[in-house]
Amino acid sequence: MFNNWGRSVLTWLTGAVVVVGIGAAAVSLCSFASAQDLKKLTVFIEPDVHYDSIWMADAKGFYKAEGLDVDFKQFPTGVAALAAFTAGAGDIALSGELPALSHWIAVKGDYRLLTVLERDSKGFVVVAQNSIKAASDLKGKVIATRVGTTGSWFVSEYLQKNHLNPDDVTVKDLTPAVMPTALCKEEIAAFFIWQPFGSRTLEICPDKAHILSDATGYIDGFLVAGARPAWLASPEGKDAATRFLRATLKGKDVAEKDFTGVAQYAADKYKLSEKATRDEWQTNNRRLGFDDVFFRDHCQLASWARSQKRMNEQLDFSKYIWPDGFRSIDPKLVSSLPPAC
Repeated sequence: MFNNWGRSVLTWLTGAVVVVGIGAAAVSLCSFASAQDLKKLTVFIEPDVHYDSIWMADAKGFYKAEGLDVDFKQFPTGVAALAAFTAGAGDIALSGELPALSHWIAVKGDYRLLTVLERDSKGFVVVAQNSIKAASDLKGKVIATRVGTTGSWFVSEYLQKNHLNPDDVTVKDLTPAVMPTALCKEEIAAFFIWQPFGSRTLEICPDKAHILSDATGYIDGFLVAGARPAWLASPEGKDAATRFLRATLKGKDVAEKDFTGVAQYAADKYKLSEKATRDEWQTNNRRLGFDDVFFRDHCQLASWARSQKRMNEQLDFSKYIWPDGFRSIDPKLVSSLPPAC
């Protein structure tokens, strides 16, 4: 039998268990409530290491910390993502700069860029059969790109600056994922696209292919995020987009320093080898926001698009970008808007 002291201890222990149980239940309920309170956000993305700022924001829980429950929908290219975006699905679409501009034109301005995510030249490559030693060797050959993507701009600038006419080559429209196999099987002489497809080709048939050139001196390729202006004009959309940008900035800081984390994410999500990931990670120029280089290069892109009959109007940046998010986070990330060009 318990004496009074024993009964006191038992009473205290029982109460402690009850308190702990109530506390655990409260924590569980709070976690459930917190999960329920997360704002749903659907983002269209493609398998490109240059999105590693977003990858790390996802991996490190920065989006959840901002109150967002981000659902990433995978697409093979930005063109495919924007095609689905046109149908009304998704909140934010990621793509290259030419697909974004083409989309803006096609939907009559019903689209705004939230941010640049990355820009570089070395991440775009010309992969060629070993017999192709110089640009002039492409004359009369079949080359490939994903027509309508930044690859089209790259092809055009590469041919022009190497004194080749557009009709000197036959351009085949291929999905990037099939380009390495097509080149290894000698169905095409070369292809123009972004990494990691060049690295993949050298892994598949190193004895048949080489990197002929990157895009240095030809183009700066950009990756961008965009959304619909009506959504951005709503209090809910503006808030969600700003939270997304704030979390992505934190992801950028991690991605710049943590190659191991980026490589692990690439392997888990996309089955990319460490070398293919490193090849892209090393060229990744993470320039979130809108700086003077963005405006300069997009004026050049608009000029090229007009020369190719892809657009007629001038590019009015006040109707093309949404600077409000970064202006509320860090105004230094948005340069003064230039005149339409």
